[in-house]
Amino acid sequence: MINHVVETNLLPHRSWTIPAGDPNYEVNNTFDVEEDIYLLSMGPHMHYRGKAMRYELEYPDGETEVLLWVPDYDFNWQFLYEYETPKLIPAGSTLHMSWWFDNSEGNRFNPDPTQDVVYGPATTDEMANARIYYAPTTPRGIVVGEPIPEDVIQTAREEDDRRREFSQLFDPTADDFSWLEEDSR
Repeated sequence: MINHVVETNLLPHRSWTIPAGDPNYEVNNTFDVEEDIYLLSMGPHMHYRGKAMRYELEYPDGETEVLLWVPDYDFNWQFLYEYETPKLIPAGSTLHMSWWFDNSEGNRFNPDPTQDVVYGPATTDEMANARIYYAPTTPRGIVVGEPIPEDVIQTAREEDDRRREFSQLFDPTADDFSWLEEDSR
């Protein structure tokens, strides 16, 4: 019996420009939690100008809790921070993500502090991603060996669409996504 299907969300923020020379540029994004979930892990992602990253949860009653604070981010840390016990996040909560970037000469990893920087795939560009892995708390009761429920398939298709959209950001000419269309049932 499968009671929980793990989902993931990249939670990127792509609409910003880090000014040349800025030593402490901040980017913020939010994610509204629509149903009770178990938060399993978080994976912050930035490139060479990444300086710090924070995930903070605002509960429906207005209380806040820092879930993860990485005060001295390093591009070589492609870590996934996993809870020992899944964390219950109630519906109506809001996840606030904040990224800080150092685009100054003081950042020894900065490829070119004289250039403005935007979201992009190259490590000389930047990213502000806040991946989360979670599972809705409602047991699914999926019997192993029976057909996968249509809503689970639909969620997978939506994730495929997000991946397609993400890939085309970096290669607008990419049009061969036939591997996403294959029926693996």
